[in-house]
Amino acid sequence: MKLLLDHVWIMFMAVTVINGLVLKYRSKDYIDVNPELKEGNQNLFIGWLLYASLPWIIMMIGDLSGITQSASEYFKPRNTNPMVLMFHLSLAVLMLLGIRWIYFKKGGEFLEKHPGLLRLSILKVKTQVNAQQVKLLFGLMVLGWAIGTVMMWK
Repeated sequence: MKLLLDHVWIMFMAVTVINGLVLKYRSKDYIDVNPELKEGNQNLFIGWLLYASLPWIIMMIGDLSGITQSASEYFKPRNTNPMVLMFHLSLAVLMLLGIRWIYFKKGGEFLEKHPGLLRLSILKVKTQVNAQQVKLLFGLMVLGWAIGTVMMWK
């Protein structure tokens, strides 16, 4: 337990990988029915592992190099620790890339066409998302991230 508390990025990285594997598992039945979905789902899985791991890799480098002393430093970007700033920059870049893909590169439509990857659970009923829901939920996520980031800087 001390290892996870001292190196919290290990837990975040594990959760990222597990979420990727869950996404991959959920899509299997849909790929069996429609093999044309396989390449898109595989690309999404690899993209998830690469992009979603980036902030945790930066946190790992800060931790193992001694540039950061604890995970709590990442909640204080105004202290201008270079690794903390790099971490927050990586999140900003990921948000901008997500905005570009979801809204301008038809990522919302891609996720709608690849069922199983994203689901909504409303009153214990799981439904597939459509492109409009993806865009709305992603927009809310970006807004929440922006508000949280502003609060950390103030």
